[in-house]
Amino acid sequence: MKCPNCGAESSGAFCAECGAPLKGAKCRSCNAPLAVGSKFCTQCGTAVTGRAPAASKTPWYFVGGALALLLIVLIWPAVRGEKGNPANDGRVPIGQLQDGPAGIAQGPLSGSPREQADRLFNRVMSERESGDTARARFFLPMAIQAYGGVGDLDADGLYHLSLLHNLNEDYDAALATAEGILAKSPNHLLALSAAANAARGKGDNAGARKYYERFLSAYDTESQQAKQEYQDHGRMLLELRVEAQSFVR
Repeated sequence: MKCPNCGAESSGAFCAECGAPLKGAKCRSCNAPLAVGSKFCTQCGTAVTGRAPAASKTPWYFVGGALALLLIVLIWPAVRGEKGNPANDGRVPIGQLQDGPAGIAQGPLSGSPREQADRLFNRVMSERESGDTARARFFLPMAIQAYGGVGDLDADGLYHLSLLHNLNEDYDAALATAEGILAKSPNHLLALSAAANAARGKGDNAGARKYYERFLSAYDTESQQAKQEYQDHGRMLLELRVEAQSFVR
């Protein structure tokens, strides 16, 4: 059949060239018969085209929005996990300190694992000396965890760890750590003092006396040794000596 609109030979209900309705064409909106060559449906007024009407994009907008919302739901907890609280396993990432009990945000720690551990040790001790026991106890498990992640510790690191265990009232661990120093250096003054403190925490005053007596016996000679930890804790050695003398009297 020749299309009355463009003159092209066509078969079917609509012209393949211009889309005009041919014999047997029906309105795609109301299904009423269309006059050959008409441009509008006489029943509903819909514009006539033989080409399939463009599919509405509106459903895809909803699908796209739903996908975007799904991505936000999946990604947002991960983003919050990086900035929020640590996993609920009782451990605090050492490289990222969280807010303390007073709500003061602490910045991320930098440096080597040992430097991070020493920084936390100093924080615990400074808070304790200032009388803020709550904040000292807040940083205490972090400091213990940090020293545990260093690997092989030297005498100074073991001494720090023994003191932290003692503050944590884990006296068995404090004593074992101090004995780790004494196994290599039997007259180590800091280790003897730490061991005495651990024994006192356990209620073993007789054991504490023995450690203090060893401390006083070795003090004059041992304190002259060129050990870095003695230089770092020089003032403390004098205080520990007074403590030992007071206990054994």
